Amino acid sequence: MTDVDAISRIAYDIRDMADHIEKNEFLDARRIYEEGKHSPQYDRYGNEKDEYLSLQRMANSWKGGMFNEDPNYIFQMLGMADIGQSWDEAVTSHGSYADSYITELLNDYSSGTLGAQASTILIVSMYATHELWDGMLDCFAVKNGFNPEADKTGKINPKQSFDRFIALYVGAGQTLAPDWEGDMLYELAQAGGDLFDRNDSEGEATVNSDIRQLMQSIQRTLSVEDYCKTDESIEMLWLLSNRIIARMYIPMVQMLIHSMKQDDQAHKVKMYALAVIPQLSQCSPSVHGKLKDYLLDKVYDKLDFDRIVSLLQQSYDCLGFTCEDLGTYMEGTDDVVAECAGYEKYHPMAGFVPKRDVRSLSKADLDILAVDQLLKVPSTTKNQMAQLYFKYGKAAEIDDDDFGFRLLSLEDMTANGASEEGQWSPYYSDYVEYFKRDNFDDSAIMIAFEDTDMDAEQRSAYIVHLMRYNVVPEYMMSLIGLTLQLCPEEDSDISSSLYWDAFAALYIGSLEGIKASSSDDSGMLLWNLANNRARQFNTQNDKYMAKVNDEMTDLFFAGQSELERKDCTNFEKTASRALHLMLVPLIQSTIWHAIRNEKLGVDSTDKSLAIGEVMAFSVLPIVSKYDKKAAAVIERNMVLVDGIKPVSEGPQAVANAFFKILGDIGWGCEYIGQAEGIDACEQFDGNIIGVKNTGSMLFTPGATTIFVGLVSVMLILTL
Repeated sequence: MTDVDAISRIAYDIRDMADHIEKNEFLDARRIYEEGKHSPQYDRYGNEKDEYLSLQRMANSWKGGMFNEDPNYIFQMLGMADIGQSWDEAVTSHGSYADSYITELLNDYSSGTLGAQASTILIVSMYATHELWDGMLDCFAVKNGFNPEADKTGKINPKQSFDRFIALYVGAGQTLAPDWEGDMLYELAQAGGDLFDRNDSEGEATVNSDIRQLMQSIQRTLSVEDYCKTDESIEMLWLLSNRIIARMYIPMVQMLIHSMKQDDQAHKVKMYALAVIPQLSQCSPSVHGKLKDYLLDKVYDKLDFDRIVSLLQQSYDCLGFTCEDLGTYMEGTDDVVAECAGYEKYHPMAGFVPKRDVRSLSKADLDILAVDQLLKVPSTTKNQMAQLYFKYGKAAEIDDDDFGFRLLSLEDMTANGASEEGQWSPYYSDYVEYFKRDNFDDSAIMIAFEDTDMDAEQRSAYIVHLMRYNVVPEYMMSLIGLTLQLCPEEDSDISSSLYWDAFAALYIGSLEGIKASSSDDSGMLLWNLANNRARQFNTQNDKYMAKVNDEMTDLFFAGQSELERKDCTNFEKTASRALHLMLVPLIQSTIWHAIRNEKLGVDSTDKSLAIGEVMAFSVLPIVSKYDKKAAAVIERNMVLVDGIKPVSEGPQAVANAFFKILGDIGWGCEYIGQAEGIDACEQFDGNIIGVKNTGSMLFTPGATTIFVGLVSVMLILTL
């Protein structure tokens, strides 16, 4: 018997547990759960061990660090954590969530066969996804020179890891049409397909047929010569693994809805909620928090059904499937739950309605959120999985429709010099000149990933904030450049409005919701940053939102209208104003961290130091273009140097340096504001109370220049 055959036989343990429970033989069921019965284990030489693999041992594999690099396990722990809990505290409190829940059920004679079912839902599903991630890490080992064919220990074997996944997914004893009987995840998907009318013409659940095809693609990838030794093969395995996991969520959500809807299934709500809700920690924090409150922190109340389903539907897109994938629950019956509408082409983002479908690009914030979550966990692989999110992305990979532009990963966004898009950025040459190289962001991020000697919180903050406020804004500049290039071209196959809407999508992100709001602090991009800084710099409107975002939304709509009319002259002015307006929250943030960091000592490892440096880097190339002396002041105070006290000249010196270039970027005191007595307009002469950029940008690719001196500037005089 092979190792793969052996692990598939854990299905027989679940079958026998259920049989014993139905006969009220709970002691026998517990014995199988704790000690195993059907799945032998083997040593490195292929000799059978005395101990069987048991479901309880699988549930507690985390204690040996087996799941420490698995994104799904990390999301699970962070999604179950109480507010303020550290990673170590979360694991201590919730690491045994599956074992604790199932053990309690096996000691409750009124629970029926729920303990056996929960073994599949909570233990096998997590263990199966571990095998996918283990296969990915094994492939990296192969790429780095490890030879699995010559290895006698069997510790690194990507082919076996992926085979073990499908063995756990299907399980031994699974039958096909017409019965479709089994005890593992394949059978669960069949049940969900029946309830939601998502079976193909042969009766197989579409989830199962999709996963079968995806596994065949993995097998083909691993069958080529030098498999796992190329970036292309790693990227393909990453893509396929993420798609499989996205499909695995579907039956879990289907059965959660079923258990909430039917009174005789209500005892299963917590089981399915434990499998689904913690995974939403990779999605909107506000949606995750509400669902956790409804389904995990208290007993499910059927009166909350509609609210819960609405929140779940908001999460489908993040988890990687659509309303159509899930289907309609019990169509044609009184219990029907209609298929949700999904996302339309003109899906609003914080009140802005794009003309083109740029939803997928807006989900760059989900990749950043995932990196942020994964970096909270100690790693022996330099956070390899977080690196994969950066290098290949996840949200854009799942949405592989052709929207007319390439769906990019965060690392792709950094490759400005290697792409036409990047070289059309109005400030491209200024960033290259300042950093003395192209792709500074990519290099800085990868160096930080490699630097495991750096303080963990500083390292995490540095990487994540580079992605949020350097990588994304610089790419946004290139989108503006492309929009301007395409505007006057009458016969272009690519609509200029596509790139303008993409600019808006990356300013707002997918986490902000459809309406502009000051109450939801879930965002990861500039919209959220502007709202946060507005609170500190007293630059809010009467609805407690950033004036910057009010102005930016007006510019988004104005630009749309101008592009539709091919009014490129006025669009040039709108684009210039939008590009420079997005610098305001970055300037505010640099000043804010100057205020924070002045209080820190030479040897401090506070994460605010790393964030302050990143914020300074986000605008220093532009400051340097207009005033090199001002840039030098910001550098001396914000860029970390060993042995030098942070912000040695004080935060007001940093604010004064930014004041020197406010006229160049065309946005003044009304938008910058002041915080804790630090005022960027301290040197203001009192006659001008506002500066507004209404001008144009003229540039050529690769050697871009913005003639802000030619920009019209409106001066508002005091009365």
